[in-house]
Amino acid sequence: MKILFVSMPHPTHFHPMLPLAWAFRAAGHEVRVAGHPDLTDTATGGGMTIVPVGAPGWYRDDPYEPELYDRLMSQGASDFLRTFDWAGTDARAWSWEGLLGLEKILISSLFAGISNDPMIDELVAYAHHWRPDLVIWEQLTVAGAVAAEVLGVPHARFLYGIDFIGQVRQEFLRRYEEQHPAHREDPTREWLEETMRRFGGTWSERLRVGGSTIAVSVPSTQVDIAGPTIGMRYVPYNGRSVVPDWLREPAGRRRVCLTLGLSDEIANTATTVGEILAGLADLDVEVVVTLGAEEAAGMGALPNNVRAVGFVPLHDLLPTCSAIIHHGGFGSRLTAAYHGVPQLILGHGYDTMMEGQRQEKLGAGLCLPADSATPEAIRDRVVRLLDEPGLAAGAAVLRAGVRAEPSPVEVVAILERMVAGSAGAL
Repeated sequence: MKILFVSMPHPTHFHPMLPLAWAFRAAGHEVRVAGHPDLTDTATGGGMTIVPVGAPGWYRDDPYEPELYDRLMSQGASDFLRTFDWAGTDARAWSWEGLLGLEKILISSLFAGISNDPMIDELVAYAHHWRPDLVIWEQLTVAGAVAAEVLGVPHARFLYGIDFIGQVRQEFLRRYEEQHPAHREDPTREWLEETMRRFGGTWSERLRVGGSTIAVSVPSTQVDIAGPTIGMRYVPYNGRSVVPDWLREPAGRRRVCLTLGLSDEIANTATTVGEILAGLADLDVEVVVTLGAEEAAGMGALPNNVRAVGFVPLHDLLPTCSAIIHHGGFGSRLTAAYHGVPQLILGHGYDTMMEGQRQEKLGAGLCLPADSATPEAIRDRVVRLLDEPGLAAGAAVLRAGVRAEPSPVEVVAILERMVAGSAGAL
């Protein structure tokens, strides 16, 4: 078979897809990756052949409804999406009016910004040329669904973490049906119906949620997913990595990892990395903190129990750790779950608080809202992660759940059977 993977160019959004792409290649299938030119180094660095589509600068080119896009950006659409009540506790936010407003922002500032017209046009042209048998698209890059529907081939949405955007879509559609026909609006359908019309195709809800979903997550923290779903085991991949000399030696004392992913600070947080480190200075632990060179230099002398590193592969670091403090990014939390490391998530929006609270409810970690995460509160919770056996036991349960999911090799076999019997629709 020919398998086409489609992704936005952010490395952490593409990395979870790579183990499945490798598994397809190992099974003898042809694999191509398509995405904005910005994805090239990430994809080729992971051993994949890429087909660049669209223009560099991906997110800013030819947005849907340019005037609305410009207005949303000036009004802080990114902050709105980050702080929206994705957990569904605010009745006003989850009203028809609230969800309709969210849909308009999602399409104008996110979905159509990633899958803009130049990107979609070139992707569809390449798909016509290469004729894939299956398209697997990263959950925000609906251009992959468009190309598959135009060709009439099976496609699957690739989901990492909680399907919080899919959850609000389901509730939006429920509210939509409650409205008088004269008052109904569906920004997703309006945009994609117009897009599909250019290629002689028609609208389908599959364009938003996939013919099926491949879900890489912590199963016990997932929300309901619309449509057929295939769980897949998370396989940690951190990009090009070198194991440093110090990590090859046994840790002299308990080790705590502090990482904020590709950023060295969290927006709207109540503290700073320097203050967090100072708050942990009296603990008998080694704190490994991932910091850029400029940030580390700007902090001056660090506490004696701190090891500052520019980058270290979490897959190699976390097996040596007794706890991790992080920003809630899916790569950090899935890798920690894979290794059974108790986590303190500093929730700062999107699904980070949802994931942290669900994990805490399961007794597998702790959670703090970033805007109230003082150094004292962080220190208190790190001590609990280190000393409360129940939290370590809960993290071990998460690890068992993650590792019980089908491996990428097993998922390849499932998808082979589904494509063979799909008659054009997964």
